Amino acid sequence: MSTVLIVCAVAATIAFIILVFYAVETLIQVRHTAKAVEYLALNADNKLAALDPMINAAKSVSENVSSGWFRAVQFFYNLVKNR
Repeated sequence: MSTVLIVCAVAATIAFIILVFYAVETLIQVRHTAKAVEYLALNADNKLAALDPMINAAKSVSENVSSGWFRAVQFFYNLVKNR
């Protein structure tokens, strides 16, 4: 009976050591990923500021498409087109 308990204890110890090894590897990878995300966040601000004119243009177009003026022009276009 004691042999079985010793084998189980050794197996549990080995499993725990493997678990700790993989946990440390995972934490190291998480640290590297966090550093990369921090670098990206710090450097993305300048890159995203360059996109502001395009974003504003797309916003303007979408506002004009959903506005009443566009619908009125579309209505009159359809009237002329159907003649």
